[in-house]
Amino acid sequence: MKLSSLLQHSLSKIYIGLLLTALAVSTQAVAQATSFGYSAEAIEVNVYDRKLDKQIRLNTQLIAPTAPQPWQTVVLPSNCTGSDDQFWKLTVPVMIQKGYAVVLLDSFSPRGFSTVCANKFQMWQEARVADAIAVLKTLKSDARFDPQKIALGGHSNGAVTAFMSSFVEAAQVVKTDSLGYAAYFAVGAACDLSFKNPKLWAPLLLISGEKDDYTFPEPCLSEAVRLESAASPVKIKIIKGANHNMSTTGWFYSNQVQRMPKGIPRMYLRGRDDKGVLHLELDDGQKVTAPDMIKTYGGFLLSKTRGGTIGGNWDTFPEVSALIFEHLESAGFKSQLN
Repeated sequence: MKLSSLLQHSLSKIYIGLLLTALAVSTQAVAQATSFGYSAEAIEVNVYDRKLDKQIRLNTQLIAPTAPQPWQTVVLPSNCTGSDDQFWKLTVPVMIQKGYAVVLLDSFSPRGFSTVCANKFQMWQEARVADAIAVLKTLKSDARFDPQKIALGGHSNGAVTAFMSSFVEAAQVVKTDSLGYAAYFAVGAACDLSFKNPKLWAPLLLISGEKDDYTFPEPCLSEAVRLESAASPVKIKIIKGANHNMSTTGWFYSNQVQRMPKGIPRMYLRGRDDKGVLHLELDDGQKVTAPDMIKTYGGFLLSKTRGGTIGGNWDTFPEVSALIFEHLESAGFKSQLN
């Protein structure tokens, strides 16, 4: 074979190889741009992470409805499982059916991990609040979204994000933009940690499982009483017979999940010092740190910070979703589709 023919043959093989690689990358990109059978669009949201001391780009995916713009929107920060959030898989279809746009917020993968279920210290909880506010700021500047009709809600760790973000004081303590959503809902939240000032940005719905031993319902019941006494717009619903995943059957106990110890006093977030130590205030005015509370209430080898009933078939989700839609409608949101 002549040299020119060999060269042409080699170049052809290289071209075919590059083409196949490009097709593989393209296919992967398409796969990444779908969520639960829906086409999804990445939205660029950047936020400064104090723990990492750098700007990061959040993994934020828009699933658009067929309803006309501007869209009423629900932002869903993930639970501790990240992008494997079962609440997402159940909630996205019913939201889209109602004509709401959905924005899925994965705070974990941009920080180098996929889950925080067994180790919630990987990420500061208040950083999730900063993430949620950064998403809100971005959506408000995008003409496709109705800036007055953007809600924030989630399950478990995502519920804690919504719960904490609902406080007006959060922006000052977390040191982020002073912005609030138009409605909040929190399914299976841990309400042990909040803010001393009870003023909320907008109506808050708390939904707890009666038999939840992962994020106990008692702190949320107590917090709802405190907020109600201050005339803050809060409602709480207890799902009878349900565990953490709003299931009455199919659950199991795991000693791997990390949780707040049962009976820990209510704590108010005061902020972090330059070393990253979390400072808190108790109901009696006592000033403490997170390490103090862990030492006092964590138990032998932190045994009281581990364990909870998880899993299940989410059989009460129809009741949960009905409560969420009722809450959104009471906050001024309206279904765009039948």
